[in-house]
Amino acid sequence: MNPETMNKTLISISKWGKATGILFIIMGAITALSGAFFFLIGAVPGVLQIISGIFLMRSAKEAGQMAEHNSGQSEDLMLENYAKFVKMQGIYLIVSIAVSILAIIAFFIFLMLGIADGLFNDYNTYSSY
Repeated sequence: MNPETMNKTLISISKWGKATGILFIIMGAITALSGAFFFLIGAVPGVLQIISGIFLMRSAKEAGQMAEHNSGQSEDLMLENYAKFVKMQGIYLIVSIAVSILAIIAFFIFLMLGIADGLFNDYNTYSSY
């Protein structure tokens, strides 16, 4: 990649990375607050998003410094923070999928328990008037 294209790409990563990192932090705070009202463990996905946003902002900062100075240390830090961001997103997805599967299983268990208990027997669907 030629230096001019690389510099433009790094500037784009810096700008969009900062904006996206801020959005991750805001959305993570909203998710953590809404999840904390139900159960304390409900705040975990929001905290993971906040941490991911921080790593993305650090990566964007290093990309901006790399565009200005083109130092090897900035490149290493940018890639290290981006790797942490990707790891946190993977953990967030795994937690989200696991919670979704558990919620679906719990829904069907409670539905079957309701049917077995006669919860839906009170409905007279074929009444004649």
